[in-house]
Parts: sequence; structure tokens; C-alpha cells
Amino acid sequence: MSPQDPPPFVVDDRGRVLRLARKLGQGGEGAVYELEDDTDIAAKIHHQPLTPLRAEKIRAMAAMQSESVAKLAAWPTGLLSLPSGAPIGLLMPKVTGHKDIHHLYSPKSRRAEFPGADWRFLIRVAANLSRAIATIHEASGVVADVNHSGVLVGQDARVRLIDCDSFQVSGQGKMYLCEVGVPTFTPPELQGLLFSEVARTPNHDNFGLAVLVFLTLFMGRHPYAGRYLGLGEMTIERAIGESRFAYGADSAAHQIERPPGAPSLGIVSPAVAGLFERAFARASRNDGRPTAREWAAALDGLEGQLRQCAFSPAHWHFNGLQGCPWCRMEAATGVGLFSTTVSSGAAAHFDIDGFWRRVEAIEHPGGAPILDLPEGKGKVRISPAVMAFRQQRQMHRLYALVLSALPLPIALFVSLPLPARGLFLLAAVGLYYVARTLVRAANDPAIFVAKAQQDTERLERIRTEWQNQAGPGRFDAKRAELDRLRAAWIAARERREQSQPAPESGGRAAALRRFLDTFAIEDQEVKGVSSARVPLLESFGIATAADVDADRLDSVPKLDRHLRDALIEWRLELERRFEAQAGPQPAPPDREVLEREARDAQLRIEAALRTGLQDLQEIQKQTLFARLSMKVRVEEAHRAYLQSAADLKAVSR
Repeated sequence: MSPQDPPPFVVDDRGRVLRLARKLGQGGEGAVYELEDDTDIAAKIHHQPLTPLRAEKIRAMAAMQSESVAKLAAWPTGLLSLPSGAPIGLLMPKVTGHKDIHHLYSPKSRRAEFPGADWRFLIRVAANLSRAIATIHEASGVVADVNHSGVLVGQDARVRLIDCDSFQVSGQGKMYLCEVGVPTFTPPELQGLLFSEVARTPNHDNFGLAVLVFLTLFMGRHPYAGRYLGLGEMTIERAIGESRFAYGADSAAHQIERPPGAPSLGIVSPAVAGLFERAFARASRNDGRPTAREWAAALDGLEGQLRQCAFSPAHWHFNGLQGCPWCRMEAATGVGLFSTTVSSGAAAHFDIDGFWRRVEAIEHPGGAPILDLPEGKGKVRISPAVMAFRQQRQMHRLYALVLSALPLPIALFVSLPLPARGLFLLAAVGLYYVARTLVRAANDPAIFVAKAQQDTERLERIRTEWQNQAGPGRFDAKRAELDRLRAAWIAARERREQSQPAPESGGRAAALRRFLDTFAIEDQEVKGVSSARVPLLESFGIATAADVDADRLDSVPKLDRHLRDALIEWRLELERRFEAQAGPQPAPPDREVLEREARDAQLRIEAALRTGLQDLQEIQKQTLFARLSMKVRVEEAHRAYLQSAADLKAVSR
């Protein structure tokens, strides 16, 4: 039997003949079908007959079903067999109105599949997922293969767990293990092990749950996908095994940093951030990861600590933050994170000219003041430590002279043969060189050399910091960013005012972008792109064919050249397909779609402009404050440099 050739009917464990209807979905080991005579039940049919152990496990799970589990999981309710008696699948509740959680935490698919979902919704989903896994644990089960393909989400934020026949369960005095797992959700202590030989625990589930919660809250960014600062390639699996949490407090010590444009761990409450740190800490491998109930409680608390962004009604964020992280993220990436549900006239109320007058009213801080630092020639006295060093060295030199002079009276005043006199004179010379060597060894100025080098490096570092903090660089960069945003806002307004954009004015490019956005990398079989690489690409903002370009691919650290070329060739192939379908004159874009896109772009840019104005004001204040606060540090470092230079010169004489 092949995946394309399901049996015409199957038999349940009560002897009923059931006919399969429409296919609902398909996975690696089988497909799910509706039943002709029962709309509430679905049948999962495997591509190959089940082993006796797998059939025994399904019977055991059917006997274990409970009302609490049935509310949140597509739990097996019975075994299905071919007419010949060979077990081929299972019965389970049919889940309708739910979609893969991956479509929720990926920004592009979220706007299409979950319109109106904001960050409050994401937090609620993560909390409901935690409660679902907690219920499994309380029923003495272990999900084992925790990953995004086993979680479905409804438009009401409720969660259903599927693929339950892979769970690890105990029944009739026997444990039935889970034989599969996804490496990017597998805890470090299980990486590389054979799953069919490992009994997993709730603590293992708690790692996969933490990864799923992170992906949901952090816009599809994997917690272990970051920019590796060391040598060699750092895959997500290797980073997990080496506890290199890219967003953690110890990320610098692990030579990894979060991807450019990704939000920091500070976007969540301290309580939730602490759970992430615990979940991904090396010390929690044996035990101690946050439980599913702990996650549910902390996430409920986070949802109660949110406030709405003053500039973008679609943005909700933790009320302990100074500004909206989503406005900044959208400005940095150009990707809308949440659907906009405001009226069509909202963007028109923004007075761009009046706003820009406020920007121009912020006075430029000017260049960093030139510090009047004295050269110090003849003005720096040597330190007491140097004076003591020199006195000790003089005394040691005196001892050396006395020691070397001891043979001289014998050579000069005692009556000895000429060869003996010469021998004593040579002894005096030899003692002098030995004593001088001992004096140099006992009075090594290395400590003063090291101090001078340390103070020189510190002065250069603080001078560089002075230019960065007290100079106009950050102000100029933020002002240039606001210039670009203003131009983009005006361009979006002009697009809205056009009755129908001509192909040469960007309509064709927009149509191509929309076409490419329908091809998600995860859903396509791109040559050379394994499923293990998808989370890394998504963490760097590359989720669909529209995201594939040379600059974005080059931002992914240590990306294999063949993989890069394969992705670019895949995009080019899709572009050729678009050209063939569209022809020389593609159909004009839908006016309503263009209006909505332009309106959403205007509102995103407006929020970024307002946030940028606040940033510009703050940067100006920080620059002026740095010129007062850092001047003392620079002068102090300069004095230390002059002192150590004078000391080194004194001990080198």
C-alpha cells in the first residue's frame, strides 16, 4: 500500500467496517482521513502495517483515555485494521478549526492565518500549550517528541495536541517508549541518542516546551539560533548540546549573540525571562527545568502586565519597557509583525510636516569636544613604588660591587705568583657579572612595563568610547534613519493616492513579492535545504522565497555556500515561473489589497517615526550627559597613563 493508495475501508476493534472519506492531512508515517458516517472521528492510516508492539500501544492508550485529556488532545480511541486483520492505524477525535502553531509564530503567515492576533494572543496560546502539556504529565504521560508539528491552535487561542500515538505512556504494567524526536527541540542530554532506547521524563518535555514558548513569543526566533563568534559552524543541535542560549545572560561567555534585529530577552517580564534562563541552563539537565504549570502561571502573569503601544494599536508589550519593541523591530526589518485593524483614514491623520518640524527642532549636538589633556613633560613625579624600586636596586648594585671586589685585595696585596693573581682578577670580574645578573633578576621592571601597557590600552579604549558616546555618530545615524522613514511614509501615501499603480511604478514588483511570499521554505522541498536548517534561516528573517536575497543570506553566520546558492536558484526558478504565468502584462493588483498594504505600511512607518523621535531626543540627552560624566574618566585615565609612562621611564634608566 502506498501513500497515494489508501484502503477503501478499514475495520475497528469492535468489528465495524468504516469507509474513508476526504484526506485531512499527511505526515511522514501516514495520512489522516475523515470517515463517511462519523463527522466527529478521524482515522489515521499508516503507510505500512503496524508492528505488534505499536498495535499493543494503541490499544493500551485507548484504554487510558480520560475526559481531561480528550479536551485538549487527539488521543487514540481505538485500533484500525485491514480486512485481513493486519493493524494499519487508529481512530481519534477529529480536530477542526485549528491550524499549525508554526503559522502563528511566523509573522507573515500569522497575518494571513490568524488575522487580528496580537502579542496578547501569542502569550495566551503559550499559556494554553503549557496547560495542555501539564495535563499530559499529570496523567502520567510524557509527550516526548515535543515540536511544532504536534500542536494546533484555534482562533480562540485554544490548543490541541495531535500525533498522540507517539507519546510515551505506561499501561498494563508496561512502558511504551517514543521512537522519534526533532533535534531542534531535543534537550542537550538526549542529543545524538537513539530515541527508541531512551525513557524520557517530564523534564525532557520541559525543554521542548520552553523552545516552543520562545518561538511563539519571539516571532519564530529559535533560542539557540544566533551569530556564533567562534571558529567553525555552529548548528542549532550543536548549540543546544553546548548550552549556547543566544539570548541568555551568559551568551557572551558562550561566544554567541542573538541575530541582528531580534528582540532581547528583556521584552518579557523578569519572571518569564528567569524561566527561560532556567530552562536552558546547563545545571537543569538532570532536573530543575520550569514545569509546564510554572510556565502557565508566569505567562498568565505576563498577559496581565501588558500595555498598548501609544503609536500602533496592534502592538502590546510588557509595561516595564521604556518603549515599544515591536515598533523598533518593524522599523529594522520592514516586516509587519501583527495585523492592523484600524480604519482606512487613520494614517491620513498623521501630520508628517508638523512631525518633521519637531524632528528638525532637536539641536544637533555637534562634534565631540577636543579634550585639553597635558603632555605631562616634567610635571609628573615618579610614584613611591618606583622610588622604593630604585632604592632597592641601588642597594643591590652596591652589594654586587662589594661582592665582586672581595678577590681584588688578594690579587693586589698578597704575594702570589702572577698566574694566581690573574686568577683572582678573573674571579673578581666573574663575580661582578654574576652579581649583576642576580641584581637584574631581583629587580625586574616587568610589573611597570605591564602597568604602562595596561594604562595605554585603557586610555585608548576610553578615548574611543568618548568619540562614540560624546560624538555625534549615534545622533547622525538615528537622524538618517528618520530621513529614510519619512521618505518611505511619503512614498506609501503616494501609492495610496494613485488610482491604480502602473506596472513600471512597482505594481509588478509587488505582485512578484506576493507570489514569492506564498512559498514558505519549510513547506517546500528545496534541494540542499534540510529541515534542520529551517529554524536557523527563520531566526534570521528568511521564511519565504521573498526573503531570499544575497544580503540576507550573507547575514546568516557561516552559511554553507552550496546551501546559499541552492536558495538563490530556488528563488530564481520561482521568478521564472511567475514571469511565465504573468506574461508581459500581468493582471493589475487588487485595489483593496494595495490599499490595505499601503495603509499598513504607513501605520508601521508612523509608529517607527514616533519611536525614532523619542530615540533621537534621548540620544541627544545622552550625548550631552556623556560629555560631562565621561570627561572625568578620560582625564583620570590620562593621568594614570602619564604616571605609568613616567614610572617606566624611571625604572628603565
